[in-house]
Amino acid sequence: MKVRRLLGAGALGATALTLALYATAAASVGVATCNQAKWCTITASGDVEQDASQLAIGNVRAGTVLAVTQEQIGQQQVGGEILGGSLKGSCGWSQYDRDWTRQSTSVQAGCPDPVLDTATFVAGNGSAVWSGCYPRCFGGVPLHYDRKCGTKGHNWCYGTNCEEFANFYPWSAAAHPEDPIRMTGRHVLDVRYQARYGDAWTNTPFYMVRDVAAHHGAGNWVFVSGAACTIKTGHPGTYHWLPTPPKPAHHHKKGPSAHAASAASA
Repeated sequence: MKVRRLLGAGALGATALTLALYATAAASVGVATCNQAKWCTITASGDVEQDASQLAIGNVRAGTVLAVTQEQIGQQQVGGEILGGSLKGSCGWSQYDRDWTRQSTSVQAGCPDPVLDTATFVAGNGSAVWSGCYPRCFGGVPLHYDRKCGTKGHNWCYGTNCEEFANFYPWSAAAHPEDPIRMTGRHVLDVRYQARYGDAWTNTPFYMVRDVAAHHGAGNWVFVSGAACTIKTGHPGTYHWLPTPPKPAHHHKKGPSAHAASAASA
């Protein structure tokens, strides 16, 4: 059973919105602070719903304050309005409740229903999502560094060491990368989804990926440029095995069989 608890004044429930990307209503609610070493990941929902899921949509720096308007009891997540940093004024959910420390204070905040529908920030009307299930369904599908990526027989890869960004605003037609974190450094990247909008500055696609070499709390869910990284994926969907790129066939000259060679040397 999915249980979400709305917090704050009684008027909060009456003004709930089915989609709230930016704060639109005011109520007095409690706050929580990002307690991770560098970054806390923000997700679109506190649970999997008909039109929304727990996909990452960005990151906030350590110490950022979240006005908590909802709690997802089963998933142990909190949602509400982000009060600082690059995502200030946006609505979202914590990746994990343990990443946030409650404070004994209250603020006026919006985002009575902070759930963000998948189709508003994922390409293909919400369908451009990669899921890895081997066997547990968690995260995306691996992309390995390969200098020949994109050539015959070289798929599920990226060919250029490129920059990772904490934020991209994939729901906005003015989407652009912000808050650079690190270079990919030939790390394995689990591709999760393609952003609905491309980079407004370069008109190129961006992807949400998990840098497998980065630790939780250091910004491991990041955005990368499909063009700058030279990314080559398979079709979006759920994969129940680790996809491996096909190897090009090697043709060798046929020589005499061992039996024939033996006979010739007799």
